[in-house]
Amino acid sequence: LAASDLPVLIEGETGTGKELLAESLHEAGARAERPFIVFDCTAVPAGLMESELFGHERGAFTGADRNRTGVFELAHRGTLFIDEIGELDSALQPKLLRVLERQEFRRVGGRDPLKVDVRVIAATHRDLDAEVAARRFREDLLHRLAVARVELPPLRRRRGDVSLLARAFWRNLGGDQRSLPSELLADWESRSWPGNVRQLRNAVAKRHALGALGDFDTGARLAPEGASSDLIDEILAICKEHNVVCGHPHANAKNVEALVAKGYRWLMTLPTLSFAGLEK
Repeated sequence: LAASDLPVLIEGETGTGKELLAESLHEAGARAERPFIVFDCTAVPAGLMESELFGHERGAFTGADRNRTGVFELAHRGTLFIDEIGELDSALQPKLLRVLERQEFRRVGGRDPLKVDVRVIAATHRDLDAEVAARRFREDLLHRLAVARVELPPLRRRRGDVSLLARAFWRNLGGDQRSLPSELLADWESRSWPGNVRQLRNAVAKRHALGALGDFDTGARLAPEGASSDLIDEILAICKEHNVVCGHPHANAKNVEALVAKGYRWLMTLPTLSFAGLEK
């Protein structure tokens, strides 16, 4: 697939690594030195999506005070990765189909067609066949996108990969392989990982940054009411806000006192957390 220019549709649950696969296909192909542009259909309001995809001309609509280049132009001679293609507005689906078939489009408010040379790789967590049956997604567009179709299985169906991926993430973070306990790897292998590879990567990063504290799934058992559901993110945000270095033996004791005074006394009950020589 990497050596071809075929459109590819990557299917799989959130967090399975669809964007990583798309980028790998790009980097292993003839377009590797050209742009790899990502467009996330869930990150752009429906009213702005056409302008983001195709660009617009000055004066095309209220507020369009200058020409704008869309992602298709930005990806010229490279690869455009369209994430969550299943969320694409139905009014834009025929326009995307035209680009795929003719490699040309018009900017919003433009009169002349623009030619582009772009390989399109799309991804979705939805069942697009079911979306077609429900008339929410065009069948001809699906056929055009899915010339090659790849399904990424969820991590719960790839048990042998959990330890392999965890060790790779740990190594990339600069961790010593010997400091990653086998019991922890066994525990990770037994989990369902609803967030898939992304969730596993975050778990490894937390463990690397905060030791055993990173093994907590959430802060619900330890954090006070109103605290973030993600214990680690909450702690790091608090420490950053108050200039406290988590785990650092030379942290300023007055900053720690300020945290306690602000109601963060629960921090001092957590294991492996050290503030200014205070260890609990």
